[in-house]
Amino acid sequence: MKEIKPTIVVFGCTGTVGTEVMRQLNGIDCIARGVLRNPERPYPVLKNSLPSNITYVSADLNSGEQLREACLGADALFLLTATSPDQVAHEMNIIDAAKKSGVKRIVKLSSPIVPLPAKVEVSQWHSKIDEHLSQNIEDFCCLRPHSFMQNWERNVFTIQYFGKIFGALGDAPRNYVDCRDVATVAVNNLLSPLALTERSIVLAGPQAITNIEMAAKLSRITGRKIDYVNITPEALFNQLTRKAKLPEWLANHIVELDDLAIKVPEPERDTITDLILRKPRIMDEYLQESRHHFKRKPLWKLLL
Repeated sequence: MKEIKPTIVVFGCTGTVGTEVMRQLNGIDCIARGVLRNPERPYPVLKNSLPSNITYVSADLNSGEQLREACLGADALFLLTATSPDQVAHEMNIIDAAKKSGVKRIVKLSSPIVPLPAKVEVSQWHSKIDEHLSQNIEDFCCLRPHSFMQNWERNVFTIQYFGKIFGALGDAPRNYVDCRDVATVAVNNLLSPLALTERSIVLAGPQAITNIEMAAKLSRITGRKIDYVNITPEALFNQLTRKAKLPEWLANHIVELDDLAIKVPEPERDTITDLILRKPRIMDEYLQESRHHFKRKPLWKLLL
């Protein structure tokens, strides 16, 4: 008798990590079901005319009925929704629907546990969701990366047009991990034949890097001088809300992350080699592959 393939449901399948989870599940002996919030959203991993293990459904994250249908028949679930003030409600809704649909395992992308005196509001959101998860699902784990290398793509505007990085980090280093390595850890846990024993997994990359060092790395791969400009948290918040037009909660989150790295030193070496059975990617690899994001653009294009 042939073994039945597991069905893996992926929430956040169009996001940075979720897309990579779908890519890595593609072709593996399972059914990977990506959940789209908008049925018109392009598929992150395209289906071809050949038989495929990739499928998609759409669901409103506020609809318990639609979420239960999205989870129907699933064995495991990857949990990640867009960071926003609605994230707590959305992810709790998904956990409740998964439980009612008989999902046995959830692998959640969470955040580092923040000790006092630092404060990160988004981490408090994750703590509420993590607690709800632990109360409702027996087989689960929370993955806790510090910062993704891919988050540097948020800074492309000032790098491209002005050759500058703005922040309130001073000379404190931050630990970065490639989202592809995080996805590998997630996939390994989703497909493990054994019950998950580690409930909280800190995912640290191989290096802790300052913004000053990042400016030097970006200077090398772009072929021009990139400077780091250290400003006050208040000035950074104002710049993010008034010039970048970010919502206040997101601007505050970015400021809080800089403050966290100053108050609580981040890991300087990786924690995931044993989890993925290879060395994790380093920042220089990511920057070399992604250098097109940071190339100079003339200021006159701002007027177009």
